[in-house]
Amino acid sequence: MQISAKTKKTTEKRISQCDIFHDIDVIEQITERDEGIAVSYIHFPLVICLNQDCDLNSDERDKLKVGSNKDCRLLHLIIAPLFNFDIFKDGEHWGDIFQTGQKYNPHKTDGKKIMNNEDPRFHFLHFEDDFNLPDMVVDFKHFYTVSTDYLYENIDKRVCSLSELYREKISQRFAYFISRIGLPE
Repeated sequence: MQISAKTKKTTEKRISQCDIFHDIDVIEQITERDEGIAVSYIHFPLVICLNQDCDLNSDERDKLKVGSNKDCRLLHLIIAPLFNFDIFKDGEHWGDIFQTGQKYNPHKTDGKKIMNNEDPRFHFLHFEDDFNLPDMVVDFKHFYTVSTDYLYENIDKRVCSLSELYREKISQRFAYFISRIGLPE
């Protein structure tokens, strides 16, 4: 059963759980060469912030406190790329970075499981028309960290925020996926 993700435009000055940002770069590799240091990036058209809202709120509060011990500050934030589902189902969502070769047919079991959020590795998002976003998918196997300062410097790239009810569902599913016990095949 496909449920639309409720979104909202926010004017909050702080980052919230499940805020969606566009055009975010993640450092892929830093290499020392004879000519100097080379930094390569992965550019993501859309990402979603996966940190808990209480931690993001505490981070903001501690930034504003004068003379506090800053024990709730976050150095990095967890983000995951959002992939356009039409490109994802063809296995082309990573572009030139790497080829997955895996295709998902939305009319067969594998694609339906993803669209119904029955596959723990993925979270499917069908957006309402408010922000003109296509159907998207989060692959919980691929997540990154970016510095908190970097995301705040790019807060104007925030597209929207998911409503609280949808934030918790994504957070629970992400936690479930990364806490699984790996078993040999």
